[in-house]
Amino acid sequence: MVTVDKIGRMSRAAKSAQVAMMIQAMLGLVGIVLLSGFFFGGTVEPESAAGFLVLTYVLGLVSTGLIGWLAFNWDSRKRSIWGAALAVESLLALFSVAGLVLGPESRAADLIDFNLVVPAAVVILLLLPSVRTWFDR
Repeated sequence: MVTVDKIGRMSRAAKSAQVAMMIQAMLGLVGIVLLSGFFFGGTVEPESAAGFLVLTYVLGLVSTGLIGWLAFNWDSRKRSIWGAALAVESLLALFSVAGLVLGPESRAADLIDFNLVVPAAVVILLLLPSVRTWFDR
């Protein structure tokens, strides 16, 4: 009879964080494809908006690629993957809060936003002891 070692199994919190990061990466790819339509479709009219769109495109591309890479290297169980995932998700949550605080038309209902709730949930999941013990190598 084969027994499964408790240390070798991924906790539900770790799996939930990984799935949330995969969903973020997939939705980020959809956003990149849609934003690519603005660039290659020639629909960017004002020149002042072009710089902002390029910055948004590059930041979206980098964060989506990094989140996807971290989520798909989750099984390596390296502590550096945990630290990088914690840093990236914390930055995403911080940028979302900064956008709400600095936005001229921010409301309390804007706090329930995918761009804030999911990174904050992943940060909370990553800080759980069961997830930290998963990344022990």
